[in-house]
Amino acid sequence: MDLARFPRLHRVVRVLVPAAIGLAGAWLGMLAWGRDVVPVGPFGVALDAGFGRGVTDIDLPPFGRVTADTHVSPLRVRATWEGVHVRRLTQLLQEGGLEGLVERVEQDLLSAVAPFAIRVLVVGLAGAGIVSAAVFRRNRRAIEIAVAAALVSLAGSGAVAAATYQPAAFLSPTFSGPLTLAPQLIGPVRAATARFDYFREELRRVVDGIVRVYTSVGASPLPANNEIRILHISDVHLSPLGFEFAQELARGFDVDAVIDTGDATSFGTPAENLITRFIPDFGVPYVFVRGNHDSRSLQAEVSRVPNAVVLDGNVAEVAGLVVYGLGHPVFLKHRGLPTDVEAFSEEAHAAGEVALGDVEELPHPPDMVAVHDDRMAEALAGRVPLVVSGHFHEERAQVRDGTLYLQVGTTGGAGLETFTREGGIPLSAEILYFRAGTDPALVAYDTIRQFPESGDLTIERNLVPEEGAPAEFPPSP
Repeated sequence: MDLARFPRLHRVVRVLVPAAIGLAGAWLGMLAWGRDVVPVGPFGVALDAGFGRGVTDIDLPPFGRVTADTHVSPLRVRATWEGVHVRRLTQLLQEGGLEGLVERVEQDLLSAVAPFAIRVLVVGLAGAGIVSAAVFRRNRRAIEIAVAAALVSLAGSGAVAAATYQPAAFLSPTFSGPLTLAPQLIGPVRAATARFDYFREELRRVVDGIVRVYTSVGASPLPANNEIRILHISDVHLSPLGFEFAQELARGFDVDAVIDTGDATSFGTPAENLITRFIPDFGVPYVFVRGNHDSRSLQAEVSRVPNAVVLDGNVAEVAGLVVYGLGHPVFLKHRGLPTDVEAFSEEAHAAGEVALGDVEELPHPPDMVAVHDDRMAEALAGRVPLVVSGHFHEERAQVRDGTLYLQVGTTGGAGLETFTREGGIPLSAEILYFRAGTDPALVAYDTIRQFPESGDLTIERNLVPEEGAPAEFPPSP
């Protein structure tokens, strides 16, 4: 197309093309020269930035990465802990304890921010200038447009990032790395719910986690705090790998109880009841509600395990929480979808009336309702604060009339199917954090996924607003 015939379009192209070249050059400049290693207390930290989603990454090779959505800007910031001077770390801890170490790290980081921002701007402009000069050669106007576009983009992104930066985003981070280090690096939840100085407190937590992993105490228990931790699993489907994964989570997060929302087996045969041998090894109360692939024979076997609590239309107090559970009304002797999907759905919905009747007879609403299929608890919306379920092999969280419905994926990766789908089906579980006391309430939950083929693991923390639960138990109509 002859752009000369369209003068307005021609002028736009003559500006947009150099601008795009300038942005590409700025990105290459940051990639090539934007990295800067600075001493931060006893740590060596590499800072780098580039165009991307507005997040901050804290890399702790080889231990993992903590990521948080910290700012509204197309600028991704990364801090990579490259090592630790152990003697210097020991000295600082002896002189001022953890608080003194945090203060030193804070001072060093803040003093490094301005020089690093200038470095990013300079190398970005240099990259834009070099690339645009190579592309446009003697076209001075195009080169000027390219450099100007890089300047506006970099300076604007930096200014917006600085203005919108929220360290409090690290209250709900995403962690990727070894499971054994996750509890230390993402921290306890209860301690994070009454913060007045987010920057200092989040820095304190991160440094504390780094000290733990770099001084080889990363597997130590979580610090004591006033919270109840519950492991929620579902749809193990006869997978020993799934149970082993759940046991690792129970140990790593030092949970107070486990809630299994069913489909521990797949075909309901008596031989599958051997799966109950995994339950005692959890070492904490194990609450079980029957799924549509679990037989009543399996339910009876689970009830004989000393640390197991079977819920089927009844309540139990577990780890300071009152939990109501109801087994699935349908039993399928085969894997896959039921032959009559509509009838199956109707029976699941009908079970909601049973659950509603049971709950209305209680003097107070339970702290949590556990069912296999959340359609069994739709009638409880607005009457209980929390419903946990599985069944669909997909993670989902939604609020209905003030009731939070948490649906976990498949802890067993849908059994053997985890290796039949390309990339594998991730093993999925949740850690639920409750405020302890006379009025327990969910304050946060971690969504955990691990891909068996690659071993990749991610943990995403989600905070629950206090207004998410109904204020009082509605009276019966």
